[in-house]
Amino acid sequence: MCGINILIDKKNRLDDGPILRMNKAIAYRGPDATAFVNCHKNQTAYIGNNRLKINDLSDAANQPMISEDGRYILSYNGELYNYKGLKTKYLSDYSFKTFSDTEVLLYLLIKIGKKILPELNGMFAFVFYDSYTEKLLIARDASGIKPVYYYNDENYFIASSEIKGILASGLVEKKLNKKQIPHYLQFKYVKKPETFYTNIFELEEGCFLELGEDIITINKYNSTTKVTYNYSDEELVITTEQLLQDAVQRQLAADVPCGLFLSGGVDSTLLLALIREQGIKKFSTFSVVNDKKEKSFGTEDFHYATLAAKQYNAEHYELNIGSGTLRQLPDFVNSIDQPIGDGAAFLTYLISQQAAKHVKAALTGAGADEVFAGYNRHLAYYYYLNNFYGKDTLISIIKRFSGRLPYGFSHPLRKQFRLLSKFFSQIDKNPEMTYSNFCSSEVFLDSISVEEDTNRTIAEWMRYGLQMDRQQYLISDILALTDTMTMCSSIEARVPYLDAELLAFADSISPEALLKHGRKWILKRILDKREGQVFTERAKEGFGMPFGSWIREEKNIVKELTDKDGLLFHYVDYDKVNQLLSLHLQNKKDYSFELWSLLVLALWLKKEFAE
Repeated sequence: MCGINILIDKKNRLDDGPILRMNKAIAYRGPDATAFVNCHKNQTAYIGNNRLKINDLSDAANQPMISEDGRYILSYNGELYNYKGLKTKYLSDYSFKTFSDTEVLLYLLIKIGKKILPELNGMFAFVFYDSYTEKLLIARDASGIKPVYYYNDENYFIASSEIKGILASGLVEKKLNKKQIPHYLQFKYVKKPETFYTNIFELEEGCFLELGEDIITINKYNSTTKVTYNYSDEELVITTEQLLQDAVQRQLAADVPCGLFLSGGVDSTLLLALIREQGIKKFSTFSVVNDKKEKSFGTEDFHYATLAAKQYNAEHYELNIGSGTLRQLPDFVNSIDQPIGDGAAFLTYLISQQAAKHVKAALTGAGADEVFAGYNRHLAYYYYLNNFYGKDTLISIIKRFSGRLPYGFSHPLRKQFRLLSKFFSQIDKNPEMTYSNFCSSEVFLDSISVEEDTNRTIAEWMRYGLQMDRQQYLISDILALTDTMTMCSSIEARVPYLDAELLAFADSISPEALLKHGRKWILKRILDKREGQVFTERAKEGFGMPFGSWIREEKNIVKELTDKDGLLFHYVDYDKVNQLLSLHLQNKKDYSFELWSLLVLALWLKKEFAE
């Protein structure tokens, strides 16, 4: 895992200073080696890399990697899990100098070019430069696991693993993209390919960018047509099980210690069970746990993660959190390129710091919910489509009673009432609007323009909802925070549920089959076979923290939300924010998620744009 940087000086005006600053700005992404090269012809290309050594720890595998003839240069961030097979298939006549996937990728690109991209099974973002033709190729993996951002004007083309790297060049004006704020408030993340910065863009998943003669072209390489098949329940379970076992085996391969982020939920516990079957004993696992008394506003991970570690014989490490943990919030905000209003980002930041004391790579359960229909909103949408779609009068009646369930204070049914209230208030006669509502903040709903599409079947609408999560929420929230927060602590995060072979099979499963026995039933049955019933029967909670409880104990935490002169209130209504805060502190409503999103945005705006 690495940090990649490239700067093309179109008019040959620069020295080495900007690329050195870019490498330094994201040095934590690869603290084991840092370097850059430059190529001068009609333009000057500066190509940098910070390397985190995971496989082949020798210096010979350092980057940027240059071909033997000096023509081609590769700066690469990621892991190719099938590189040995590709090496045998295409490069058997080449004498390799390293055991790294970087060298394999370099010569695959030289021999085959961009046509190799659909065959790559892994997570990656890379820049590949031909110093003779001065043509540049940048590509990103099909699932969007690894990020890359870029900027272009008449003088410079700049790209980096992080926006920080681009800004560190000193060649780009830092200007807020105000259009992103309403989208962020509604969905908790930015809308790609734009970012929170004007004129800085994210290369989207499954895309490659080419730059030649000052012309940028961007195309997709994974636009295959998906076909669904009718599988029996047994076929679904057995095939998924085998593919997931293979994915775990591939992603455990490393020349450094690996661990697992363990919540005690189905996704991470199943990974641990499969790791145990690989014959690995005392595998390191890491959990963030809140106090037992805060389980109504937090989670019960403190209980289930411990059980999982004991049952599957892990070396378990726990990080206990409380309201005092928020003292690390300024450091967290300093580490992010742009805000993600998901509390899981802060928790991943904390757990990564803990894990970095013991491992350099960690598996996570990210992607399982999106691929195997694991969120409450998936089941809610399925229920809506089968019971309410087309019944406009019934929907109108239900919405009138949506606000009567109490969930603002701690009680045994608080979480269930919150989910029911959200369902009743946000269903709509239009299925597209309904799913957008399910994914949105309850109080920052922004009207979206949708057209009634009566030609889609229930199955097609269900597929639409699942794809929305795969293409938007998974990439811009879950994977973005996972990459940013783990790399802050120089840890490589691996995501077996997004293995290319497993995904290809999952894409052939119909939405009805994914939900016919409840959320994520296929994964649950695989875990049940490994005596995991206690984990498959627990309620879905997510990677949450008891922020709603903490701010009632320490009101000073949210002082940024009461400062009328703060930058936040240049873009968000002050009275509305303070009404939310007041209702929350009075136990009348639970606005934990909204208040957290607002607080992160306020602190980030202050850090980036306060004079």
